[in-house]
Amino acid sequence: MREVVVVGAGLAGVRAGEALRARGFSGALTVVSAEAELPYDRPPLTKQVMAGTLTADDIRLAGVAECDARWVRGTAAVGLDRERRRVRLADGAQLAYDGLVVATGAQARAWPGEVPAGVLTVRGLDDVRALRARIDGGAREVVVVGAGFVGVELASSLVGLGLGVRVTLVEPFGSPLRVLGGTVPGVVAEAARRAGVALRLGTGVTGFAARTGRVDGVELADGSVLPAEVAVVAIGMEPATGWLRGAGLALPAGRVHCDERLFARSAGVAGVVDPRVVVAGDVARCDAVRSADGPVPLEHWSNAAAQGELAARNLLAGPAKAEPYVHVPSFWTSAFGLRIKSVGLPGTGDRVVVEEGEPGAEKVVEAHYRRGRLVGAVSVNLGKRLAGYARRLQEEQVSSGGPAAGGGPVG
Repeated sequence: MREVVVVGAGLAGVRAGEALRARGFSGALTVVSAEAELPYDRPPLTKQVMAGTLTADDIRLAGVAECDARWVRGTAAVGLDRERRRVRLADGAQLAYDGLVVATGAQARAWPGEVPAGVLTVRGLDDVRALRARIDGGAREVVVVGAGFVGVELASSLVGLGLGVRVTLVEPFGSPLRVLGGTVPGVVAEAARRAGVALRLGTGVTGFAARTGRVDGVELADGSVLPAEVAVVAIGMEPATGWLRGAGLALPAGRVHCDERLFARSAGVAGVVDPRVVVAGDVARCDAVRSADGPVPLEHWSNAAAQGELAARNLLAGPAKAEPYVHVPSFWTSAFGLRIKSVGLPGTGDRVVVEEGEPGAEKVVEAHYRRGRLVGAVSVNLGKRLAGYARRLQEEQVSSGGPAAGGGPVG
């Protein structure tokens, strides 16, 4: 193999580049990034960077120099020709490859319709800069639409600035961070209220008011309108796979379907993979990460790091010698004074057991089971207790010979 192209310069892409060099690849390595920024770590964006305790320089990814790569920054990939083995870029250039790492990650899901000025999404460094600029410019009424991890972390950071920012967090379902299940979402809701965040749970957003051309209100399904100088849409992520349409790869739900060794599956041909294309990170739908209902896509930090490294190793080894992806990733986030950690896939259980602390307490460990089998665990302010649950999940994988049943961190 003489030429490898890595498309995507986030964590998965950088780890892939590092692993290629560490495994002795001495050929031409090109890393393509749609962002002009040097590679950086995303989890601190909604927390420390938004809060001003870390700068862009503080979150640069280590390992960039080790890649010894040609970096193409500020130019997106727009097409893939697998027959000719070419990646087409937005500026018209084409990159030849013997091996390709697809690590384009995900992008913030946009509001389904037109939005006025002042309605933002947050995914990258420029997004955080834009939001912080509005706050530093005097905006004090902020509505965050969506109480998943991004929304909750942003709300926590904004009220913690000490600038008198009034934050309302809107969520159509009954609780924030509902994916965690059990009593933890309720703990988060109470902590948010104590921090001064107004919660509007169980009602959706229908649109945005903008009498002056810039957002000044968020319209709710119950007919009320929340005042807003800034609105942040935090309604999830979409895999960045538009550039792969027409390339003949399997793209269920927009993600690249890959086998347990991270080789990309071909569309319409059961069991066939492309030995020259591997996939890693948020963009992947991997057969080795699954619940009882099938493969589970992940948009988390440790999954991206581990898959990036293994994808590179397997690309060099080839399908015959490639290793399966076996990994029990972990999760952590912090908001409103709570440090929440998780292992496995707690959201896929059918029974939650409080195994330490009291239900609804700010120190608690909850184990999630499905049909009597441990599938995950969540802790609040008791993160060290999860090591034992991670070992149990790992042991179950080894004894069953099955793939990982885990999720990864967002922060």
